[in-house]
Amino acid sequence: MIFRTEITPLKSTQNICHKDKIMLIGSCFTQNIGERLINSGFQTSINPFGIIYNSFTISQCLDYVLENKPFTIDDLIENNGWYSYSHHGSFKGHTPEELLDKINSEIAQSHKFIKETKYLILTLGTSWIYTHNETNKIMGNCHKIPSSQFTKSLLSIEKTIEVLSKSLDKFLKTTNQNNPKIIITVSPIRHIKDGYRENQLSKSMLHVAVEELLKQNSKIDYFPSYELMMDDLRDYRFYESDMLHPTPQAVDYIWQKFTQTYFSHDTISLSKEFEKLYKLKHHRPFDITTKDYQMHLQRIKDLEEELEKKRFI
Repeated sequence: MIFRTEITPLKSTQNICHKDKIMLIGSCFTQNIGERLINSGFQTSINPFGIIYNSFTISQCLDYVLENKPFTIDDLIENNGWYSYSHHGSFKGHTPEELLDKINSEIAQSHKFIKETKYLILTLGTSWIYTHNETNKIMGNCHKIPSSQFTKSLLSIEKTIEVLSKSLDKFLKTTNQNNPKIIITVSPIRHIKDGYRENQLSKSMLHVAVEELLKQNSKIDYFPSYELMMDDLRDYRFYESDMLHPTPQAVDYIWQKFTQTYFSHDTISLSKEFEKLYKLKHHRPFDITTKDYQMHLQRIKDLEEELEKKRFI
């Protein structure tokens, strides 16, 4: 008897390995997968603008990083602190100068990283956008500003395709020497604050836009994280108490499917070794003055050196 519809993504021709650099941009699900990549020893950069959800802001983030384009005070907004129109609320400053320094330092570091990036992973969260009435700028985050100051609308399928296509083409040209690849996924996290029907409409529009992008460029691949959550796991025991976000168990399941899709057997094996190193480094000793702890530190150092050599084999 069959009790669930298990999804097994097709093995990709794109094999990610530990010598590859990976940049991830998008929703909080990007953060989930990015952290697992880091714990598994991959050279990873996650969300230069913080967590962002709509395709316009994701595209804007990519453009700024590719061009190493700095933000100015005109890109900021004051609301009990200084914020950026395009950034997550974790980018906050007591003064505009403090915030600009933080934002532009991150852009500069990400620009250096992306020039060496082989894999770009985008997680699209929503088609809904909020346009600031006074400035006519699309917000990546509303920063608790009253909703009366925004106009809410759907970013059309055509506009979604247009902005993403331009930015992705720019990425492929900028990193051409790396033989770059792109992986796009739709976030499995529902945005029910928009409404249940509105969320379904939003996600459906993203799927249609992604399908067109896949037709346009063979270097773009789709990973079904949305389908794995909605059609494979499909049970509230895999959701956090808010009934929206996946549990660590659910994320681990989707991560396992990701590794089976994009990693070779050797890469999976090396990932497990890096995971052991991660656990060793985060072990909390009772007493750091003991001989056993010094041996523990030496073991970490030896394992780090050994795994770094394996990274480039």
